[in-house]
This record gives sequence, structure tokens and C-alpha cells, in this order.
Amino acid sequence: MNPTLYACVSLYLLGTLAVLAGLYNRSLRLQQIALGLMVGGFVAHTVWIGMICVRTDHPPLTNLPEIAAFIAWVLFAVELFLFVRFRVHAAAFFVYPLILMLMMITVLIRAPFAPADPALDSNLFVGHLLLSTVGIASLLTGLAFFVLYRFQERSLKSKRQGALFEWIPSLSVCEIVSYRALAVGFGIYTTGLLAGFLWSYRTQVGGYDIRSKEIAAVVAWVLFAALLQSYNSGTLRTSKNLVISIAAFVSILVAILGVQHV
Repeated sequence: MNPTLYACVSLYLLGTLAVLAGLYNRSLRLQQIALGLMVGGFVAHTVWIGMICVRTDHPPLTNLPEIAAFIAWVLFAVELFLFVRFRVHAAAFFVYPLILMLMMITVLIRAPFAPADPALDSNLFVGHLLLSTVGIASLLTGLAFFVLYRFQERSLKSKRQGALFEWIPSLSVCEIVSYRALAVGFGIYTTGLLAGFLWSYRTQVGGYDIRSKEIAAVVAWVLFAALLQSYNSGTLRTSKNLVISIAAFVSILVAILGVQHV
């Protein structure tokens, strides 16, 4: 814990409050202020992650606070790229609170900067953590745009313009971004899972001890595969996919929270 982390979380909190206030007031100015605050938090976030790497000589992936913070960092980096590319304001209403929630995990579950266990000094293991984390961030981004797609579709069908309507891009943009984020994230996440299973097979003696986080990670993989199949088969608009996306989100959270110390 240090002032850099507190500054990061404070800016993320103010940015999240500003973006939600902008949703209520339908104010573009508040959206811009929120983005500025979040970018400031992202800079402090990047400095904090760099401090971990310098002090411990390993990526910030060795315990729950570090993993939650790294997922939040990648999530905002992806969100910022998509905003610059597509000028999508509406994704912020989902992504900013999620980033804040992940960072609150980092703040509340305290863990000191510490060198990694020598037993974990393996490129395969680091690759597993890095790929899984980046994959999760991309999958969460895909879910956010899938929810935007459903909001937009529902508003067009009912001919009612809800609070999010003017911030959401066209259905085609939501569908393309959601599918690409899910497809890329799924591939990265799958590679990360395979690397983890291979590393566990090489290091475990006397059988593999399956824990809740592993079960949740596999369940999430199955659910995301089902959601991608709906894209490919043209059945995206069925109500079951919304249930699948919620279940996939919960499974990912369970997998993240299941990490105590790797």
C-alpha cells in the first residue's frame, strides 16, 4: 500500500461517480471529465504496477490484489483503445464501475510487495497468469459490448429511448466489437488455461488438486464458448444468451476471487 495506489483508486472513484452522474444528466461534459479522471487514475495505476515489478522483479500476478489490479489495468487500456477507435461512451457505464470494484479488492485485501516463490520461477507459469489475465480483460470487454448490443436492440424494438440510447453506437458496431473482443479474449484465455494445466501437470506430485478457482475458470470457458457459438450460428438475439453472459461474468469473478496466493 502506498500513496500512488490511493491516488489511483481516488481518481477511479471520482471518474466512476462522474460517468454515472453523466448518465443521469445526459451530460457530455461530465463524460469528458470522467474520462480525464480515469486517465489520471490509469497513469497512477501504471506507476504503481511498475513499482511492483521493480521491487519484486516479477509481473504483478502473484496474489489476488495484484491480479485484480492488473486485470483492471488491461481492462481500461482496452476500453481506452476502443473509445479512441469507435468513440463509444456507453461502455464506460459498465467498465468504469468494474475497474473500481477490482481496485477496491486490491485496496481491501492487503498484500505486501514480495518476491515470487522460487518454485514459481517458470516461463510457462508466468505465461499462464499473463495470458489468462489479459484474456479475462478482453472477455469482460466483449461482455460489456454484448450488453450494449442488447440495450440498443431493445430500445429500437420498443421505440423508447432510454438513458443509454444516445451514448450507444449502432447495433453493427456493438456486435462487431463484442464478437472480436470475445473471440480474441477466448483464444488468449484458452491458451492461458492450457499453459496452466500443463504447468500443474509438470509440477504436481500425487495427482492434481482441483480447487474452486479452477472449476470456475473452466465453467467460464464453456460459457464463453457457448456465447461465441451463438454469434457464429446467428442465434445471438435469444434471451438465453443474456443468462449465459451473466453466468460467465459470475464464473470469472469466482475464479478471480478464488486466487489467494499463487
